[in-house]
Amino acid sequence: MARPVLRTCVGCRRIREQRTLVRITADPSGGVRVDTPKAPGRGAYLCASLPCLEKAWHRRVFPRAFRRALPGLDEVALRERFEAALQRRGIIAA
Repeated sequence: MARPVLRTCVGCRRIREQRTLVRITADPSGGVRVDTPKAPGRGAYLCASLPCLEKAWHRRVFPRAFRRALPGLDEVALRERFEAALQRRGIIAA
């Protein structure tokens, strides 16, 4: 039996199975994509909860996680995309 793939949430720093986390990636144009498990490039993982997103935002972890500046990163837009990803997964109601 294969061991589960583990990743660390950049918000709360807990180690969890990769399949239970939401992946956020930086695209080449400087934007951010949410819940893209197969997207190329550097990704950051978050627990599927809004408090972890808020912790990560206030700790300013995204530029470090992506290893580059993200001047166009907007908290409101990121939160909306994150909530939409949670709705697609059925974690929060639409």
